[in-house]
Amino acid sequence: MNTLAPKKFESRAQLMESLRQDRNLAGADLSGLDLSGIKLAGLTMKGADLHDSNLSQAKLAAIDMGGVNLANARLDNARLAGANLRGTNLRGAHLKAVKMAGVDLKEADLTGADLSHSRLLGVDVTGADFSNVTTTKARGLVDWSEAKVQPAELPEMMRPPRWLLLLLLLVLGVVGLVVFLKMRRRGR
Repeated sequence: MNTLAPKKFESRAQLMESLRQDRNLAGADLSGLDLSGIKLAGLTMKGADLHDSNLSQAKLAAIDMGGVNLANARLDNARLAGANLRGTNLRGAHLKAVKMAGVDLKEADLTGADLSHSRLLGVDVTGADFSNVTTTKARGLVDWSEAKVQPAELPEMMRPPRWLLLLLLLVLGVVGLVVFLKMRRRGR
């Protein structure tokens, strides 16, 4: 059986050049790289090694990062949408002010991670370990009951902005007025 050695990247430039040819980074070694501010979408990174890497302010969308090693990685102010992080090692990861929407964190290990000031929306935490996680001023719409270990301090539930209720009332008022005027016209 012919097995290929995992791709080892020494620089961001080398990674970007490789992505022009191949969108599959499964098993790749990106450990320690500065990938801050990178924008990646639709990649396969299953089982990749990104420990100690810097992904601060990165934008990651629809990426399969199942089983990735992100131990001690910096993801401060990163945006993750529709990403698969199932079984990912996020031990000691820096996730300050990260924004996650529709992310799969099933069976992920976030022991000792810092999620302070983060926003979590529709994140699946089934079987995930949040032991010793920092959640200061974090907010989210997450069902924590299925987590293997819940954070000691659960993030505050997100609340819609105050102006949203006024906007909803305005829209309902306009719709009601249109319906009233149509019915009035028919009655003539």
